[in-house]
Amino acid sequence: MHKTPAHIVPRSPPPLALYQFRNSKLLRLTPRVIMDGFGTDSEGRQFKNAEEMWREQVGDADPLKKSQWYSDGVGYWQGSEAFFNTILAEKFPDISTGRRLVALDCGSGIGRVSKNLLIRYFNEVDLLEPVSHFLDAARINLAPENLMVTEDYKAVNFFCVPLQEFTPEPKRYDVIWVQWCIGHLSDDDFVSFFKRAKVKRSYLKKL
Repeated sequence: MHKTPAHIVPRSPPPLALYQFRNSKLLRLTPRVIMDGFGTDSEGRQFKNAEEMWREQVGDADPLKKSQWYSDGVGYWQGSEAFFNTILAEKFPDISTGRRLVALDCGSGIGRVSKNLLIRYFNEVDLLEPVSHFLDAARINLAPENLMVTEDYKAVNFFCVPLQEFTPEPKRYDVIWVQWCIGHLSDDDFVSFFKRAKVKRSYLKKL
């Protein structure tokens, strides 16, 4: 299992926090946190700041350690794809007959999961993201000229709506993909969304 780096938190709450993902790990960073942060990783090790954490993860001028960091990131995507292929074979045995599939990417951010994984398997992908400038970036990243797929695979809808307020269109989605963002919902909104999604989809994937 690829260990998780520190979740860096500020000593005094800043007015705005930036959440940054690196190889499936969530870092909470602000300019002040970088200089005045502290945190622990998934193995309980404590770090004074983000720089100390990154020295531990990728080393100082250590090409082998940095190479391992990126290899683990590639392994994460390959693991997602292996899981995904298993689901496709199990849930959609008729895919080889030309059946068209549609997916919803929840908490899509700038479209990394859609571009690197979903768009290669689904004829249509809808993106759901409450941060408007992330969604604007996703539109660019998933523009046809920026994709290495045929015209039969495309991003269709970009919904700027919070997950807790969104109800999937009936019978549209074969797969609803929820990655990372589900932890930001309260328990009652988490349950409510899954109930709404459960009756609208063929398969719901949460990570």
